[in-house]
Amino acid sequence: MNDILDLPVERDLPPEAAHAMRAQILGFVNPPPARKPRLRIAVAVAVLLAAASGAVAVVWDRPDRSTVQVLAMGPGELSPTLQKAAERCLQWNSPQQQTRQDPGEQPVPVSLADLAVATERGDRALVLFMNDVGYATCDVEWAGTPRESGGGATELWPHGDLLPGPVQRLLLTSTEFDGGDVSVSGRVSSRVHRLVLDHGDGRSTTARLSGGAFGLMTSDARLKAGNAPELVSYDAHGTEIDRRPLFQAEDQLEHCYTGRDGKRIYGKATSDCRPAEKWGR
Repeated sequence: MNDILDLPVERDLPPEAAHAMRAQILGFVNPPPARKPRLRIAVAVAVLLAAASGAVAVVWDRPDRSTVQVLAMGPGELSPTLQKAAERCLQWNSPQQQTRQDPGEQPVPVSLADLAVATERGDRALVLFMNDVGYATCDVEWAGTPRESGGGATELWPHGDLLPGPVQRLLLTSTEFDGGDVSVSGRVSSRVHRLVLDHGDGRSTTARLSGGAFGLMTSDARLKAGNAPELVSYDAHGTEIDRRPLFQAEDQLEHCYTGRDGKRIYGKATSDCRPAEKWGR
């Protein structure tokens, strides 16, 4: 396997750098029709472009992709293929597999009961597990078939149950480099009772919330980064409490956020820091 597809240490890339990186990768790689999974890699032509504090962003572009979309919030809502994808992700992120991949890395122990969000479109599935220790996420293609392949990532929470405000985006996929349709998942504080993706063109998509996790998938959204789509949070009274750009990296947020000791833990250094919020599990 060519290490050129491994996640770089610094994963927050500006759009220009991400485009350049993808062009370089695709210029060197001709992916095989099927291969064994390896952790922390991009799958086929799905190139990992940008991430914030462990949040994985994946772009896939398959003209023969099915338009059928499935969103599950927990193990009880899984389709058969999402079930297979979740089981494969657990296998890839098992302590035994992680130790073989990187003996110096501390794996995150997750089980099927920790499944927070799973999304499926055509032959590709994305699953996200979260617990008090950290998270694990995987991209699985052709789950449960001889053509199965994929990759994943696992990480301990850098700041435990503290979030950069009411919402923390952990997983973002898009069908185009500047938008298209997106699938988004992450975690929220107890203040959030409704979360909406404002497309920036007068349309919106409402996320599903469950157990402190959120997930959403758009359909024929034709999102454009130039329209500045945003994730908008509302409290129990319907009052807007937070608004942040969908494609903005966590360290570029408008506000910085401080931990319980008053030290900055999220966002760029500014004079307008706010207290981090507790994960509302």
